[in-house]
Amino acid sequence: MVAEFARSRSLGLGGTGARIGHLLDGERIFGYVLVAPAVAYILLLVGYPFAIAVWFTVSNATTARPIAEFTGLTNLLAVLDDDIFRRALANTFIFTITSQALQMVLGTILAFLLLQNFRGRRIARALIMIPFTIPIAIGAMAWTWMLNPTYSVINWMGVHAGLFTEGPNWLGEEYPAMISIIIVNVWRNLPFSAVVLTAGISAVPQEILEAAHLDGANWWVRWRKVIVPIIAPILYIALLFSLVFTFTDMTVVWLMTRGNPVGETHVIASYAFQTGVVAGSLGRGATMSLFLFPVLLVGAILLLRNLKARTID
Repeated sequence: MVAEFARSRSLGLGGTGARIGHLLDGERIFGYVLVAPAVAYILLLVGYPFAIAVWFTVSNATTARPIAEFTGLTNLLAVLDDDIFRRALANTFIFTITSQALQMVLGTILAFLLLQNFRGRRIARALIMIPFTIPIAIGAMAWTWMLNPTYSVINWMGVHAGLFTEGPNWLGEEYPAMISIIIVNVWRNLPFSAVVLTAGISAVPQEILEAAHLDGANWWVRWRKVIVPIIAPILYIALLFSLVFTFTDMTVVWLMTRGNPVGETHVIASYAFQTGVVAGSLGRGATMSLFLFPVLLVGAILLLRNLKARTID
């Protein structure tokens, strides 16, 4: 009887396995199985927190009272009426667009320099990656000391070089503080742009560049008409990631100025953190943090559609 029970159980399991195998033979079912872990990740670790954030925007939730009541557009109206938020919104666009423009220009120049043959090129490439590899807290601390109004080495060099009689208070005045955080952000992310552009330019066939050179195309024409169209997919993806990270980043601002002086250097991410976490107003903080979500979503869709059109062509 034991042998017959074991035989019948093995046949049953074999039948179940056969049915599962038959289902997985179909491309449609097997495709769903393959994407199931990614879907579960998005729903649990992205979708659920996003849904909670959306609920906070239409509620009066605080850190002391996370279970809150529906309040409609009250948080949005309060945020739009906030002078510091409006300044943070403008600062976010200034910070992001200026940083990206400088990164693209300097990254392109640096990429072409790194592609030249010179002694110590490998060492130079390794040194250039240092700002991107060290913890940003350490980098921000070093820059804070260099920009200190009393001990600033930058002011000392400027005074002794005759550029100015008294160095500015880099982190204590509105415009010097904005310039400072933009410079530090470019310093931090420039290696990423340079490496991406170096890899893209290296992938361009040399025969095409030599043919364009023989046809009389100068450096600018070769870059605009030959190199950029070939490496456009790389540029689009790098630009998309860089834009999203810069729009939503608060690290440099929070570590160096905390939005000071008097909230003049806040970006949306840092002001949302101060309002929602430090001050405890989860509803208003979530409203600020999601304010640019529609803009970023539309921008990402347009970039990806343009990239798809270029790939198809």
